Amino acid sequence: MARPIVRILSRYILRQHVPPLGYALAALTFAMLVNQIAKQFGNFVGKGLPWGVVFEVFALSIPFIVAMTLPMAVLVAVLYTFSHLAADNEITAMKASGISVGRLLRPVVGGATLVGVIAFAWNDQVLPRSNHELRTLLVDIQRKKPTFQLKEQVINEVVTRQFFLRAARIDPAANRLSDVTIYDLQDPDRRRIIMADSGRMAYTAGGTDLYLTLRDGEVHEIKRSDPVHFNRTFYKVNRIKVAGVSNTFTQSEKDDYRGDREMTICAMEDVVAQARKDMERVEREGVNAVSAELRRLIKLSTLIPPAEPSTDSTPRSPSLYCRALGAMARLVGPKTAQAQGVRHPPAPRGPPQRSASTVTPYVAQQAAMTAYDQRVRGARQRAAIYQVQIQKKLAISAA
Repeated sequence: MARPIVRILSRYILRQHVPPLGYALAALTFAMLVNQIAKQFGNFVGKGLPWGVVFEVFALSIPFIVAMTLPMAVLVAVLYTFSHLAADNEITAMKASGISVGRLLRPVVGGATLVGVIAFAWNDQVLPRSNHELRTLLVDIQRKKPTFQLKEQVINEVVTRQFFLRAARIDPAANRLSDVTIYDLQDPDRRRIIMADSGRMAYTAGGTDLYLTLRDGEVHEIKRSDPVHFNRTFYKVNRIKVAGVSNTFTQSEKDDYRGDREMTICAMEDVVAQARKDMERVEREGVNAVSAELRRLIKLSTLIPPAEPSTDSTPRSPSLYCRALGAMARLVGPKTAQAQGVRHPPAPRGPPQRSASTVTPYVAQQAAMTAYDQRVRGARQRAAIYQVQIQKKLAISAA
């Protein structure tokens, strides 16, 4: 049984770490949050967003900031605490009492392990959800008043696949444009290119339509049904109405898409396993194609390729961490009913049919092998991207 002084010493050392850890975490998080506000605040000015939405954006930015500042705060706390103990000669007194350096570090290592576990749970469970909510909210904000997102010297898509606008200079405060070029593809039978020396933008009262007032320009127009004739019209003032440009903020209720920074480790392991299955299937198809081509060259009969194993239906063996999370979810969460799958009889496989082609067999085979190689490379790259994110979560937590 440990002596009481040992328990008192452990509590004393850990208690000395708590205040500098809290101060360092708060200061570093606040500094990085101010930097984030300075970078993003310009994108929200002039859009008429509710203050609650702006506050929600910066609140959702805190989790990924804490994921970076927590390891730095632990480092600052350890350096400050032991420097303070050494300056007050407390470490010398502990050594004189027969307490070793290893005994002094034992509670610190235990506390750091606890902080590492908390950081791992934060990075794997809290951070992906907050990143998903933040990305969805930023996309919703960009949909409101999209003309404020126009870039100079770039062809901007105002209406999807219908209306494109390019301007050399853009003044968002006064809604003024200069050296404007518009590509109007709204009419499927007519293509128009509208050019203007300058222009202004304005919205309707409902905020759903955009009005452009263009000055000193020309319109180039051609009809698909009559491509021989080309119309060129000059104008002093040209007013254009672009319908369907929303100027109201609508927050998405559900967004199922998730990127690599918005997924947990278990979800990314599923993606990696699927990518490896795709890679194995493509490699097997490539081997079968090469074997069939070699048999064709030496004039042997074509073999019927064996049926591919149903690798997609075989369950993946999850990691110990994912199995533990799954067991906890089954204990805490409600049980979900699973539908029984219907088994279909395998289709009869016959010899592969050859289609008539003017391409030589060698060129066709080279193109096929290039396609196989690209598919294998794509699957390997997809698996590597998610593996990097998994290792990053572990490395930041271990820091």
